[in-house]
Amino acid sequence: MPPTDGPARERVVQHVAGPLELQAGHGTGKTTLLLERYARLVKERLAWPYEVLLLTFTRRAALELRERLQILLDEDTDDLPILTLHAFARRLLASQPDRKQHTLTIYDPNQAFRVLRRAMADVRLPETVWPPAVVAGLLADAKEQGRGPEAFATAPDSPAQQALARVYDRYQALLAQARALDFADLVLEASRLLRTDAGLRAELQQRYRFLMVDEFQDTSLGQYALVRLMAEPGENLVVAASAAQSIYEWRHAHYPRLSAQFRADFPTAPLVYLQDNFRSTRQIVAAAGALFRPGQYPDVNLAARRGAGELIRDVRLPSEHDEAAFVAGEAQRLAQAGTPLNEIAVLFRTNRQTALLEHAFMCHGVPYVLPGRQRLYHRREVRDVLAYLALAAAGDEAALDQVINTPPRGLGPVALRQLRDGQGHLTWVRLVEALSDPDAIDLKLSAVQAIERFWDLAEKLRKTAGSLPAAELIDRVLEDTGYRAWLAEELDGPLRLSSIHELRREAEGYPDTARFLAAIQAQIEADLERPDDEGVTFLTIHAAKGLQFKVVFVVGLEEGLLPAAKAVDGAGEAGERRLAHVAFSRACDLLYLVSARSRELGGRRVYPRPSRYLGAIPKSAVARYPPNGTSSKGGPTA
Repeated sequence: MPPTDGPARERVVQHVAGPLELQAGHGTGKTTLLLERYARLVKERLAWPYEVLLLTFTRRAALELRERLQILLDEDTDDLPILTLHAFARRLLASQPDRKQHTLTIYDPNQAFRVLRRAMADVRLPETVWPPAVVAGLLADAKEQGRGPEAFATAPDSPAQQALARVYDRYQALLAQARALDFADLVLEASRLLRTDAGLRAELQQRYRFLMVDEFQDTSLGQYALVRLMAEPGENLVVAASAAQSIYEWRHAHYPRLSAQFRADFPTAPLVYLQDNFRSTRQIVAAAGALFRPGQYPDVNLAARRGAGELIRDVRLPSEHDEAAFVAGEAQRLAQAGTPLNEIAVLFRTNRQTALLEHAFMCHGVPYVLPGRQRLYHRREVRDVLAYLALAAAGDEAALDQVINTPPRGLGPVALRQLRDGQGHLTWVRLVEALSDPDAIDLKLSAVQAIERFWDLAEKLRKTAGSLPAAELIDRVLEDTGYRAWLAEELDGPLRLSSIHELRREAEGYPDTARFLAAIQAQIEADLERPDDEGVTFLTIHAAKGLQFKVVFVVGLEEGLLPAAKAVDGAGEAGERRLAHVAFSRACDLLYLVSARSRELGGRRVYPRPSRYLGAIPKSAVARYPPNGTSSKGGPTA
């Protein structure tokens, strides 16, 4: 039987020697416990502050850890080694003598994707047979497992495996030529460095005498290899994990394997459990725990130390439009009743679900924030399409700078600077001058030809704008400009196209492009008047892990969405169940579980069944809401 929380918490705080594994479910205060241990080591002078290395897995979490430790220590923590695992690896690589003469360049996913496509072309691996996005995922998986090109061809008799090994090798060579790394390289290269440089490894082990890892269940075996190298020989390693919150299997974070490897490396390490939940009401703790078989995860067998609280609200609505309207209206009602907006969160399975929610919140005048992501009308791809619409419908000169070289047409910075001729923006007059007398502007022939193509395109769009509804004009823009094909070449192209699709769906209600643009502009202006950091928080469930809110709406609780259609068979469903557990357990006081009876998915209307996870909740903990039905606007009836 695991120890009770009181002795368990004290045991962790007092622990100063040897490895230790902490198993702690949601709301049990494991992060607080690690910080209390950090503070004790410093206050009792068992270690200098910079001798304690605390690793986590998101920049947001690292920032929060610093802020909370600053309160505990009552001193500045900006320079303390509280880092994400990737930030630590980057710092380590950048500190090496052979790197100091050159900036350590980390390619973003789209930059890396373009290099990968070049590597595929170099080894003659056709994209029609191997989609680049699939190859990118396979190589990232290999790196997460700590496998370089030399170890990748594990099936010598497999032509496919050999082809991928050649791509991998060429891809890494191209990165090396550019003195660049991709994101997954950071941990892989740092591990390789420590394995091969015993002196550096010993130096770092002496520098960081105490090592702690929060959210250990998110660690891949490749990342654990780096942690393990840092922990030798003193073995003063404390890891804190929640098996039920392991939701990154797609990044090779398989906690059962990880825990087994930790036990094999440190067979005498104590295993300490925390079993008291201080965050959520009894109803929410019961619902989150009921998603699993009894005894499946020891860290969900929690005692709720708060009251029973309100029943969980099961909300079932006709469509995704009613869902968005209901959530916006209910959030508005809660805010008017006194719940701070920043204590309300809306959680969803995929980013593609945000656009309708954004539109509904703007229509209701309810502020919202999208941490790490721009709002719909501020996203580059949406602004590009709106600029093309303004260009087509009204010849708007303000749109010229936005779209004249988007997608790229061969008009680089030098040509554009010559076209502007010291003016703040491009004008139609200047383009006419460039075409009538290019020598006077000293433009290259390729730039003049690009301007001619753009002029012809703009004329074509202007001629059709008056006869097409707004939604059809968007279709014409995507095809005639090559924008759709351009995005198809980018790794994040599908997500960016989904934002444009949501814009098009809004445009379907407007036969007139000018009226549509006026309505959008009014929304943008109202949006700009609101503070960026004040509002209801929109998050994917993955991004919400580690956070908590007084009120949580989990939307899209339907078969095919949560759980996702591709994961309903086999081991994948277990991961979706843990994802639902994370979503439910973010709520402190009130939890809404929202589903729609019909929804557009993949361009077609579907009629999904309610999620199986709704049926797992104890009947005593949940009630249909609103009790008297739903208004025509999607909000609760009076």
